[in-house]
Amino acid sequence: MVESKIKELFLDDKTVYILDVDGVLAKIEYGKYNHYCYDDELWKKMILENNYYDYVKPIKKMQEFLKDKDKKRVYVATKVMNDVEYNQKINFLIKHYDIIPSHVKWVLNDDDKLKIIKDIQKEYPNLDSKYFVMIDDTINVLNNIMDHSDFSTVHISSFFD
Repeated sequence: MVESKIKELFLDDKTVYILDVDGVLAKIEYGKYNHYCYDDELWKKMILENNYYDYVKPIKKMQEFLKDKDKKRVYVATKVMNDVEYNQKINFLIKHYDIIPSHVKWVLNDDDKLKIIKDIQKEYPNLDSKYFVMIDDTINVLNNIMDHSDFSTVHISSFFD
């Protein structure tokens, strides 16, 4: 097994972070005894009528992790269904993480997160790819980035004690 050196990137001021929202920065606790109670079509409708992100709890470990990071180097790539959900997420991220609103990028599918990182990389043309760190809870997202780039990937479980 290879020894992980991802924590070295966490200590380096050059590192650029790209984070998912649901399951990484926000708890997914929508069902009474389940993590979720809607399918995507129903969620698309429900989000228009309710601001769920007013009630979603941030993840304290992630708040602690990001509190001293240079917010100019912190981005979010999140899947959203519509403009309403996007704006709700931005307000949640400002309130709980002090994220710069223009740093919140939305995708329609998880595969687009790789494209978002490539776009962000253009803002740092001389920075080695390993310094772009995607933090997500979805293995398929992380595997897609790992398999098609030299960017670093971190599963949210790396933050668990």
